[in-house]
Amino acid sequence: MNRVNPSFQKAFELYQFSGEVAESGKNMETRVSGGGGGGSTYRGSGYAAPVSITSQTVIHDQLFLVNPEGKEKSFQLQDFNLACRKGNQVTIRWYIREGKNQGPYFGVYNHSTGQNYISHKETKRMFLNPLIVIALVLVGIFFIFQANSLSLLITAGIAFLIWKILSTSKKEREEFLKNLAEQ
Repeated sequence: MNRVNPSFQKAFELYQFSGEVAESGKNMETRVSGGGGGGSTYRGSGYAAPVSITSQTVIHDQLFLVNPEGKEKSFQLQDFNLACRKGNQVTIRWYIREGKNQGPYFGVYNHSTGQNYISHKETKRMFLNPLIVIALVLVGIFFIFQANSLSLLITAGIAFLIWKILSTSKKEREEFLKNLAEQ
């Protein structure tokens, strides 16, 4: 286990499990949503509201791994779209945030094929708490509409702080991914 202390997010512990794939499965789920439509007419004229339909395909991978000591664990992964089969050597990586009992998977490495699967969405969450940025943006918006020099100075300071948070978390994430690739 390794402890990671990001500058702008709670600390977390890294975990991994390596083993031989005893069984694997894949399912796809399509989520469809839509809205809009309708409209009105009055005395021969009117309008129709546009209809929007979106779909999203979610890929579910299920792996059963057996480590060298004979311990078997199952993993249900979402949106990795793994290419692996029975007999491949695989490492699953996840993190658990300080104060939590479980955490999400962020990486899978197939030693047999040399393929590394990383959830970039999840690794961004590891290093940046978006609520901090949203709160600072809202405070900045409040101050920008105040019509005085001090408000503009405060807004500039908030903009700098947001830039610093984003650039620091990006740098920490890139360094983390670089170190992960070297393992």
